[in-house]
Amino acid sequence: MSAEDSSSRPSLALVALAALCLLCLTAGSHPDSSDVPAEGRDDGMQVLRRASLTEDELSYTAVRTVSGPAGGTGTAGRTDREIRLRVVSRPGQGIALARLGEGVDGGDAGGEFDGAFVVRDSSELDALDGRLLRMLEDTYRVTDAGPAELDGRAVRLVEADRSDGSVAGRFWVDADTGLLVGRTVYEESGEVALSSRLTDVRVGEGDWPVEAHGGEPWGDVLTPDERDALRDGDWCLPEDLTWNLRLVDARSTYLGEHRVVHAIYSDGLSQVSVFAQRGKLGTEHPSTHRDGHTGTGAGGGGATTRHGGIFGGDVGQYQSVWQSEGFVFAVLADAPAGLASSAVIALPGPESSGFWARVRRGLSRWGVP
Repeated sequence: MSAEDSSSRPSLALVALAALCLLCLTAGSHPDSSDVPAEGRDDGMQVLRRASLTEDELSYTAVRTVSGPAGGTGTAGRTDREIRLRVVSRPGQGIALARLGEGVDGGDAGGEFDGAFVVRDSSELDALDGRLLRMLEDTYRVTDAGPAELDGRAVRLVEADRSDGSVAGRFWVDADTGLLVGRTVYEESGEVALSSRLTDVRVGEGDWPVEAHGGEPWGDVLTPDERDALRDGDWCLPEDLTWNLRLVDARSTYLGEHRVVHAIYSDGLSQVSVFAQRGKLGTEHPSTHRDGHTGTGAGGGGATTRHGGIFGGDVGQYQSVWQSEGFVFAVLADAPAGLASSAVIALPGPESSGFWARVRRGLSRWGVP
């Protein structure tokens, strides 16, 4: 049957009616118990705000260990990976990072090191950034769980709970220095999605790297008026991807003559970066860069087959790339697999992406936008 055959019209009308009913049913249904902001007294926020001030004022050196999933297909096939970084933090200058084992002395936080990556102050959102703390307070119930111990040191434990009572994240603040020395983000299943620890902490200015990569913030910060102007020009730059992923930072830069927009969304615990640029993917670039690791597309929640899945790159990070409506989208998510999936499917779907694309094309023939 051809696309112009009039006998196809009743079926399209039925499809449109079914779609409308589905939307009505969805809108009227009750959300899952964890899909709403958690209520309650956020008495743990004062602990985290004090730790944020300490981070802004205290120079230190340390070893940071980051661990999380690096591929696998669901729980049974999960493979965890760990990286260790030498850290030098200097308020006003930024944080210098270098992988241990790559020209950096073993487990010692002291000593000189070259070839580090420097994150300048304000060039990247860190765990205790004020914008992330506001999102954390809005999304979760943040409680002071009291004194605890982490790696043999006295700490203050703060928990971020979902509305159903499950733990979404934990923070450990050192009792002596006031630094955030541990942070863990959990999947809804309770599995660890991403964990970070500081050890060998030494207060005082450490040696700054002789040679460092990195530098100034990525692009120019977009004002609310500039963001609105981009939206008027058909750029996809929503204020919210999902109820718990809100825009916390948006920047723009140019690669040659092509503008690229970088938007960061967060729930206060995790960050999702969305890059958008006009154009389309070349045939030499696959729609999803798999990087050898299976992510959500093969057992971690699923981003739907139209995206071909999200695939894991570095520790705890998921990524997906596709083209849609004249733009190329790239998503990098330091987040639980389920949250990464929800971010991807909230954006315009890939072209010719199955059932709903066919519905839209069919309705367009009837003059329905």
